[in-house]
Amino acid sequence: MMKKRILIQLLMFAIFVNANAQINLTLAFNSRPQPYLADWSNSINGRAIITVQQATGNTTTAVKFKTTLATADGTVIGTTNVATATVYNLRLLPTTNVFSLGDVLQLQNMQFISPVQNLLQRSGRLAAGSYKITVQILNEIGTIVTEKMSVLNCTAYQLPTIISPANDAELDAHVASNIIIFRWTRLIPVTQEIPRYRVQVFEVLNSQTPMQAFRSNAPLLDEEAVKGATQYIWRSNLSMMDTTANRRFIWTLQTLDFNGQPIPTSDNNLQGRSEPAVFKIIHQNIDREKFIKKEVVN
Repeated sequence: MMKKRILIQLLMFAIFVNANAQINLTLAFNSRPQPYLADWSNSINGRAIITVQQATGNTTTAVKFKTTLATADGTVIGTTNVATATVYNLRLLPTTNVFSLGDVLQLQNMQFISPVQNLLQRSGRLAAGSYKITVQILNEIGTIVTEKMSVLNCTAYQLPTIISPANDAELDAHVASNIIIFRWTRLIPVTQEIPRYRVQVFEVLNSQTPMQAFRSNAPLLDEEAVKGATQYIWRSNLSMMDTTANRRFIWTLQTLDFNGQPIPTSDNNLQGRSEPAVFKIIHQNIDREKFIKKEVVN
């Protein structure tokens, strides 16, 4: 009985050693994959290449991937559930076995920590930052045959900066009653797909601060610019010439990706919105008269 047990242990050890000698793994992943994890099966995101160098009596070798995703500081945020992982039959040389980043990740079998899972359910993305992806190949008995690590970067974008109307700008009512032109810089860095820019304008009521208006009022303008354009012309049809009306506005720009989702930044609470700016409408002749009278009094 003891001899039989020793023989079984030696056989399992031989299988382990042989498996390590047989299988080579190369990770050729794109260091900046597409933003949505569901798209990681696309060829643009790179490949994992496996070769089985030493032929045995079999024509295939069955393996599983165990993939671990961690932040740059080593905090694990997701790991494959090996029990449900897909079994792949590897073909021996001279054939190579090629798998997509999506095959390796197996999103449906990944177990993420709660904050990451919640973000993925809302946006389909990881938070912007650098990640380590470790891929282990397990053989039929669950032994790690080989493993490799690669670095992936989810881009943190610099949102466009508002150019005009700039913060505290004063617009002539005669001009603003016809058109107001909104301008901004482009998203940095440049994305493969052209981003969509959404202009939002809110009126600031007398009882409100600009940020209160921004957070609680319905927008007077909520429209997308022409795709790829960095300006939008607004014909508001508002009563800009009414000298008794309070005409203060706060505006911002929301940058969306090709799926209509907010561009990710280091602060996901921004929802892709640039720093807002406040502007007001003035009646130059009336304001000038008020200024002159004030100077005379003083």
